[in-house]
Amino acid sequence: MPRMLRMPGKDVLPPGPKRDLVAELYVHYRLAARPPLPKIAALTGTESNPHKVSRETIRRLLTGTTTSQWGIVDALLIALCQLQERDPDGRRWPEPEDSRWDENDPTTCREHLRRLWNDDIDGLEPDEAPATPPAVPAPVPPARQASGGWGGSASPPADNPWATGFPAKTSTPPGGYSDEPPF
Repeated sequence: MPRMLRMPGKDVLPPGPKRDLVAELYVHYRLAARPPLPKIAALTGTESNPHKVSRETIRRLLTGTTTSQWGIVDALLIALCQLQERDPDGRRWPEPEDSRWDENDPTTCREHLRRLWNDDIDGLEPDEAPATPPAVPAPVPPARQASGGWGGSASPPADNPWATGFPAKTSTPPGGYSDEPPF
């Protein structure tokens, strides 16, 4: 009889993003009644689950010894949800009677697992993860100063070797060619 996998202890897999990811995978593994790895592997690579995952990769994901590409982790989730007869895009805790139910949390199983997977890849603790990327301020053009030349024309920026100090031409000269650089 094959040995069933157990959640790694904190001495083997310390608290952090990887443990959170593995713990979430174990939620689904337990709800699927701890199926044998060949049975899970057989469900991957099917029409409804296009990524074929080996049982060794499944074992390594469930023991926290690897973090695979999202497609592989998602294929494992789909297989475990099929064994539970559950939709991976359904609410994570669909029953109001469940003690984990939160009326204000419509997160799906897949969304929650993807967030944990990203945190593991980035090495972030859940409370360190940025909610939204910071806004990048728009670049401010450098101030141009008037020179003492004809008509007080502005001087070209020192970091632009193509600048002439004259306003840019907006039309092509009669010969059809422009003196402006092609970029």
